[in-house]
Amino acid sequence: MRKHCKRTVRRQVAPTLVAYLLNPEVSTQERLSVVAIRSGYATTAHFDVLADCRDMLALAAAEKNDSQTMTICELGFIALQNIKERYLERQRIGASGDELQALQALVDISEDFWKRQSGALFIDAEAALGKARAEYRERKAA
Repeated sequence: MRKHCKRTVRRQVAPTLVAYLLNPEVSTQERLSVVAIRSGYATTAHFDVLADCRDMLALAAAEKNDSQTMTICELGFIALQNIKERYLERQRIGASGDELQALQALVDISEDFWKRQSGALFIDAEAALGKARAEYRERKAA
């Protein structure tokens, strides 16, 4: 009989904590987007950063079956939807106090969540988000 290695082969990816330390602009960009909305000078780019933050967190939390994080994602989604509707009416990005609290909590929880996850989960969530957005653009164009 031949011997087999029982070791589980995993992708060689740095933990997300290391990625955050090497690329602190990711967290900074998310936090500055909340500040921009709070201060009244937000653009659609700031909104997009927060939407990406929420969507990636929701994909990863669903994969991990993390109901508490999914609750924060739902609050963030509601806040972002309200901001989007207001923008379509007035062409300005703004948020109420509750919406700002939800966005701040979303950014805080997102950073905490990702620092405790594997780099592979982050890569998978980013790929799934890219695929979903590409499919959405194709449907919208058709």
